[in-house]
Amino acid sequence: MKSIYQILLTCFIFAGIIACENETKVCDQTLRNDYHTHLMRKLNDRLSDTVMPKVTAYAFGRDTIYRSQALGDLFFQLSPIADSSLFYVKVDSSFVPDTLKIRYTRQQHFISPGCGFGTYFNIDTVITTMHTIDSVVINNKSVTSSNDTHLTLYFFFD
Repeated sequence: MKSIYQILLTCFIFAGIIACENETKVCDQTLRNDYHTHLMRKLNDRLSDTVMPKVTAYAFGRDTIYRSQALGDLFFQLSPIADSSLFYVKVDSSFVPDTLKIRYTRQQHFISPGCGFGTYFNIDTVITTMHTIDSVVINNKSVTSSNDTHLTLYFFFD
């Protein structure tokens, strides 16, 4: 009888060790929520999706994000420690570049013990120069996922 209790106790201790495995070391989620910007072209009062031929974009104070790439969508990483981010956007090598200033509020959210905290953003305003950009539409003010289109930039070309 005493050996049965010892076997059961050993099984319970072994099961407890397996059940209490430390899962806080693994993070299987991304902590980034990129700001998704879609590019549209206005041509003779018609709108069309477009792929700009040589897009160059970078965040002021940081590295280049895109360099002379054909793109129809841009993904910008917003700063989790500032209330605004400033970007340089040039859609073709022969066009005048524009700047894009995105103002937002930040909210920390807990993801998991292994991942820690992430940042959600709520867009307040978007200020842009109008060299090549014709207009700006904020599609979704809440940046919680990179899957949504948050901003649409309209370009006017003759």
